Amino acid sequence: MKKLLSLLAALLIGGLIAYLLIPKNQAAPAFSLQDLNGKTIDNSSLNGKVTFINFWFPSCPGCVSEMPKVIKMSNDYQGKPFQVLGIAVPVDPIESVRAYAETRQMHFPVMFDTGNVVSKAFNTSVYPTSVLINKKGEVLKTFVGEPDFQVLYQTIDSELAKD
Repeated sequence: MKKLLSLLAALLIGGLIAYLLIPKNQAAPAFSLQDLNGKTIDNSSLNGKVTFINFWFPSCPGCVSEMPKVIKMSNDYQGKPFQVLGIAVPVDPIESVRAYAETRQMHFPVMFDTGNVVSKAFNTSVYPTSVLINKKGEVLKTFVGEPDFQVLYQTIDSELAKD
């Protein structure tokens, strides 16, 4: 009996330690940028939506490679509480970003991160980098490089199913 109680106590203590050490989702860093149409996008824009923030620039080969998939994903989830936000880091001039967004029919908000303020807040340094945020505004996952879109869709579907 003593051994059983000791074992149960050890399991309980181990479970509590694991619970405390498992990282919890962190709130997305505070940000505020105007999109290419002059509308302000900030953390309040995240409320109640699963959000995929894509940090990119037009002359980035990896960014150009993944962008058709990002655009498709935005279209696939149209009408659902999901959004894509494109944040162009200031490697290329804003005119190039505007032209790229227009010719690729990027129908989601695209912002230009003058001074890398938002990209630094999200701790990005390699592009493309994307961040998936839940409906509560918490960072779920950061993708450096192109994500596995099949797995990403499954994660988004799972998050959309949550209240």
